[in-house]
Amino acid sequence: MKSKFTDIYELIAKSFDGNITEEEESSLEEWKAESDDHLKEFEDYQYLWEHSGLSPFPSTIRLSQALAVTRLKAGISNSRTRWIRYAAQAAAVLLLAVALSGIYTVFIMEKTPVMADIPVVYQEMKAAFGTQTSVNLPDSSVVFLNSGSSIRFPVTFSGLKERKVYLSGEGFFVVNSNPDNPFLVETDDLQIRATGTSFNVDAYDNNYAVTVALVEGELEVNRKSTTGPDNTLALKPNQVANYSKAENYLSAKQDENLFKYTAWTEGKIVFVNDPIDQVMSKLSNWYNVEIMLADRKLYSYRFTGTFINEPVEQVLSILNLTSSMRYTIKPAEKNGDNSYTKRKIFLRSK
Repeated sequence: MKSKFTDIYELIAKSFDGNITEEEESSLEEWKAESDDHLKEFEDYQYLWEHSGLSPFPSTIRLSQALAVTRLKAGISNSRTRWIRYAAQAAAVLLLAVALSGIYTVFIMEKTPVMADIPVVYQEMKAAFGTQTSVNLPDSSVVFLNSGSSIRFPVTFSGLKERKVYLSGEGFFVVNSNPDNPFLVETDDLQIRATGTSFNVDAYDNNYAVTVALVEGELEVNRKSTTGPDNTLALKPNQVANYSKAENYLSAKQDENLFKYTAWTEGKIVFVNDPIDQVMSKLSNWYNVEIMLADRKLYSYRFTGTFINEPVEQVLSILNLTSSMRYTIKPAEKNGDNSYTKRKIFLRSK
């Protein structure tokens, strides 16, 4: 799976560099036509390149070196004009190196209440669909991003009272300890506070719930809504916090099967007696497809199994063999604006 995306990103780089063959360009156009997400991702890269003002890509770019250059550029000046000029150049330098690892980056200027007179520059990095990748944060903490997930963070934590990052999708965090400078993860519904620990946050928009699974250390999980009970929970290792979006309720439980929450960092999908709605959410996000239940009988189904880099058709076939379930797949369709819909998978009982 990863080789496919690496090939595509090489083609994207070649297309910007003007060094792409007819056959390669045809493959790139086919990939762009597969889905809205592919087209949007290409357009994001294209925007960065067109606004960079740089000459064609050099023959080789090292990701670690490109990241170092970007951080150096971020600290050059607090002048907005000067920063924008360098940020565009740094973004372009990063483009190929970051894309080849399955992520891309944009830069955002914001004001912070802590340092109201100094703009804080945020960097946002995203894992392409079908890939998992890691990002080194400015304090040497590490976040692993799952398929289609993104993380937004300041290019430096220096001078800030807290290390706050913003997660969309799913991320596994390994946080450097600093009791005087707590680490905060913000999602749409929760705020997770840590001083030094490792934990997984699953906060995809299409999920029915947000889960936070603690591997090591301690966590404080806060529900952002001020209505209802249990606004704050303290987690110990092997505990999982669950926020139900429908019920606006935050709860926690002990779970000895913690590996199923973190197995994705090893390229695995693990189900342990999981209900069908959780299975649907995980497969939808992993494979970037839309899964729908066409039979209410399936709501009582639970599944256990481990899958390693299998295509979605193979996963569904195995679920089909081990349960009274069948599936049909509707291919992606072309919209009027030349974009494509996601593939749709319909699940029914036999």
